[in-house]
Amino acid sequence: MIRKTLIALALATTFAAPAHAQFGKLKELAGGGASSSPSAAPSEADQEALVRRFAASQSHSLEAQTAFAKAFGLAEQVQLLEAERQALSSGSVNVDQMKKSVSVSEAAQAAIDERVAAKPELSAESKQHYTDGLIALAASAVEGQKLSGEASNFANGMKNLGATQLATVGRKLVAGAWVAKESPGYLKGLYSSSKAALTFARASKIKVPRNAESLLDTL
Repeated sequence: MIRKTLIALALATTFAAPAHAQFGKLKELAGGGASSSPSAAPSEADQEALVRRFAASQSHSLEAQTAFAKAFGLAEQVQLLEAERQALSSGSVNVDQMKKSVSVSEAAQAAIDERVAAKPELSAESKQHYTDGLIALAASAVEGQKLSGEASNFANGMKNLGATQLATVGRKLVAGAWVAKESPGYLKGLYSSSKAALTFARASKIKVPRNAESLLDTL
């Protein structure tokens, strides 16, 4: 969901305290993290870090949707989602590729939501796919939690740019500005889909790994 170049980043997160204690509520984070002090004007390095963070969360989200699509037998969606995740992880993703990724993700989620609403009986293999999806979704949420504060800081920093800077430096920060603007909506969608996924898993007696459940249950 980014308007400029994106660089994929593999998930690498270690918490000193229990994950559920540090995670907080993603629903609240969707409103944007608060900054305790005025943010400095962002740099291109800040932009690169921000889009990497977004790409990490989005990549895991696509992975989760792929697993859910497999669970529900949505073969076409599986193929499309896998292709977009590969593109996102290629190391050099442009605006058009990201727009396509967002479109595919939204279409896949609609198809998944339709299957969930039908409350189907899943086979043991399908339940395992669904469990894999929950794990990936939790990973996406972890990155999303970090994204909230970083996006807020970036947005606050952009406000410190004067007219002349916006015409020069600001033109190089389009990707970061877009991510900062879109992050609240992205996090809101991640919150909604996570809660729905966990609710279905429990109703269908699908195994939910303890760590993933701790994260998703505190959203």
